[in-house]
Amino acid sequence: MNFDRTMTSTVYIVNDKKVLLHLHKKYNTWFAVGGHIKADELPHQAAIREVFEETGAVITLEKTEHTTADLVNVEQLPLPFMLCREGIGSDEEFMDFVFVSRTQIDKINPQKDESRQFKWFTKAELLEDKSLKPHIKNTALCVLEYLENRG
Repeated sequence: MNFDRTMTSTVYIVNDKKVLLHLHKKYNTWFAVGGHIKADELPHQAAIREVFEETGAVITLEKTEHTTADLVNVEQLPLPFMLCREGIGSDEEFMDFVFVSRTQIDKINPQKDESRQFKWFTKAELLEDKSLKPHIKNTALCVLEYLENRG
């Protein structure tokens, strides 16, 4: 068996209590925006790049709480909202750094060769849609609740 563990970054983009998902070309199912981390990138840099490539938007990642310390020759990186291991039991696993961003964009402008089908999902639509993968649905609901509680 040839095992592959890929590092990815994902961003759940929220606008007006709705989460943006796209119909993934390869898997033909709804996913948050994201993709593979390049060799010269850090997870948060890949997240910002992937959002630009897939939506045309320039975003700022939502800050999550973490401890800071006086560090010498060490850079403290933006903390992901979640860190997930996906594809467990398959030939390809993903270590996914999941970030959150709020935006005012409503027009999507993907670059060439990117997905063209996007949808803003409300909480009710997430709950009603039976086609969504459970981990996508539950993460999107968790993100909406988290941002609602933060104000």
